[in-house]
Amino acid sequence: MKISKEIRVGFVAILAIALFIWGYNYLKGTLLFGTKKVIYTEYPFIGGLTNSSPVLVNGFKIGLVSDIYFKSDHSGNIIVELTITDKTIQIPNNSVANLISLDLLSSKGIGLSLGNSSVELLHGDTIPSHFEKSMLDGVNEQLLPMKQKVEKLMVSLDSTIVIMKSTLENFNAIFDDQNKRNLKMSLANLKTTLEKFEEVANNANTTISAVRPVMKTYKELGDSLKELDIRTTLEKANNTFDNISLIMENINKGKGTMGQLMTNDSLYKNLESVTRDLDKLLIDLEANPKRYVHFSLFGRKDKRD
Repeated sequence: MKISKEIRVGFVAILAIALFIWGYNYLKGTLLFGTKKVIYTEYPFIGGLTNSSPVLVNGFKIGLVSDIYFKSDHSGNIIVELTITDKTIQIPNNSVANLISLDLLSSKGIGLSLGNSSVELLHGDTIPSHFEKSMLDGVNEQLLPMKQKVEKLMVSLDSTIVIMKSTLENFNAIFDDQNKRNLKMSLANLKTTLEKFEEVANNANTTISAVRPVMKTYKELGDSLKELDIRTTLEKANNTFDNISLIMENINKGKGTMGQLMTNDSLYKNLESVTRDLDKLLIDLEANPKRYVHFSLFGRKDKRD
């Protein structure tokens, strides 16, 4: 019997649809054929757990997360439905469902910690849950304060950058073309002043070099004066002043010729009288010179013709 082409196409289409449905349910954790066990657990927070996340025992996959939904009592807790597909595993009723991290990217899964009870967990039962922190979660918790500080620092840095930008804009506004020219002229004047100061300093050095020999001469003069016997000289001067004082004292007492002249009135009067007579004689000599022609200090002698 020959099968038509249309029947073969329809058969392939039905097979593809069946495989699609089976694969979809498998990914959801729902088995279309064979036995399965569905259990439930409750979490306040699932942190990235999704449908089809694996259910593990000691790292071995025994099922899938088949459904996730909120609890009906409005508490905000989340019910996680676990479908156990492995027929060989026996789960004690005191086992615990741990929410674990599968990798560093925080992918989540359910890790069952098997209890020691002899009673097996039945279909539809609920087991306790436990939220297990991953290494990355612990690191994130430790880095959280640092992250907050970094965020504050970034905010402060942003503010500082804004302030610096505004300051630079103001600085640029201050240094316009005119101010730049003024600053350039000021720097040129400062350079000229420094050059003049350098010239003055060089002249001062030359002057100091010229003064050094003079200072040396003054030093030698001071050393020479230091070597003189100043004390002896002062003693001689003192003795001289004492002698002058003694002479003046004798003059005041009328001793000696000078003392007589200073203290004796009669001698003064005689000298005054002699001076008057001599003055009269000179006046008469000037008036009558002929009278004194034959005058001789040794007597008068008549002249004979």
